[in-house]
Amino acid sequence: MRRAVFRVTSAVTTVVAGAVAGAVLPLAAAHADSTVVVRGLGFAPESSTNLALVGCTGLYDVAPGGVTTYLSPSPDGPAGTRALKYDLPGGSAVGSQHHVASMAATTVAGLSVQAPHGTSGVAYAALQSAQDAGTDLVWVGRAPLTVAAGAWQRLDATGLTYTWSHLDLATGQPAASAASASAAADPADPADPASPADPAAPADPAAPATVAELLAAHGGDVPGFYAVGLGCDGNPFKIDALRTGTPGDVTTYDLEGYTTTTGITGSATRIAAGDQVTLHGSVSSDLVGPLAQGLLVLEAQQPGKGGFAPVDGAALQVDGGGVSATVEPTAHTVYRWRFGGSSSAAGSVSAPFVVDVASVVTAAPAAGHGGADGTPAIAGRTLPARPGVTATLWRVGRGGPTAVGSARTAADGSYAIDVPAGRTGPWRYYVTVPAGGGNLAGQSPIQTFSPTP
Repeated sequence: MRRAVFRVTSAVTTVVAGAVAGAVLPLAAAHADSTVVVRGLGFAPESSTNLALVGCTGLYDVAPGGVTTYLSPSPDGPAGTRALKYDLPGGSAVGSQHHVASMAATTVAGLSVQAPHGTSGVAYAALQSAQDAGTDLVWVGRAPLTVAAGAWQRLDATGLTYTWSHLDLATGQPAASAASASAAADPADPADPASPADPAAPADPAAPATVAELLAAHGGDVPGFYAVGLGCDGNPFKIDALRTGTPGDVTTYDLEGYTTTTGITGSATRIAAGDQVTLHGSVSSDLVGPLAQGLLVLEAQQPGKGGFAPVDGAALQVDGGGVSATVEPTAHTVYRWRFGGSSSAAGSVSAPFVVDVASVVTAAPAAGHGGADGTPAIAGRTLPARPGVTATLWRVGRGGPTAVGSARTAADGSYAIDVPAGRTGPWRYYVTVPAGGGNLAGQSPIQTFSPTP
């Protein structure tokens, strides 16, 4: 599978078990299932669901080295058209972390995964029980995961049976070890049956149990978090559709490509027919700025057309941050650059760039075009050819220009206008055609003419 055009290193966060101690997480009002589109790795700062890096043998036993995240096309995935791809060396696991306000009420906390060769992983549940409130003690449960090779599968951490460890966050040691060390430093009152130094004090159960069973044994529901990680065996995998909530109120996080912005500039917005315009295109992402590669396609909308169509020969690979194409429109045309997207970035379209085109009019004395009495004529044509429009002959005098004749253009845009009889020269003249058909009005250069009486 083709890798992403660009990638982000060390973009996942190591989970912090201490976050469960004294956590107060508000419950959102239940309305309905919803989807949040995450562009690249851009989870909102306030998001209770994020990517996470966990150890495979223990929550903190993360292998050294960075983690590279690839954005990968996944048209058959559980959400959208892209997913995150990982190929870890083994020993650590990448997946999702879900902070929840109620460990008991949360029934959905997990993600979807696809592993071509299968993979192994781990799930964690972490909480501070009601009995441990106000202390540094937390419960961390671990459950192994196995993902079969092939299609996308959903993994959920809420219904698993965990092997639990009772940890002291102040020391990083199991709670029993911390208590023993404390008792050695400060012997407890032997008359206190609840003293940590009392060998008869009941030990906290560490047998496999569900979250619900642990809560029932230690004071009831509390906040906490679930985590799901994959890749412990080093096999590649994809993840998408991170989910948190309860039936009817599940939020799905759709992992999609980075947003992009396509730009356009041009050398001119108004030209005469026959002139050229150079159009520059660029594309950048919200993460890395200008893209080093990608395909930009120039599209044009002609007068009277309902949509845009690609310009022949103007599908260009980005090189050095941008592309350029030279066009020669013959009428009013709207241009835009389109970036179709890549494995890692969403597509985008530039703003429109409008080029107006003025008609070019030629005019010159023409023998043989005059009337039957031999009077002269002014003849020429329009570029582009504009059949059936009125070409008007103007004489420039002291009082300003005066229209002295007109004629309709032929199918090829040509015309011939008789010079009025009795005109003596020399005199200055020009010819105009009106705007229309996608063209601005056109005017020939002012010239000098000496009619023959």
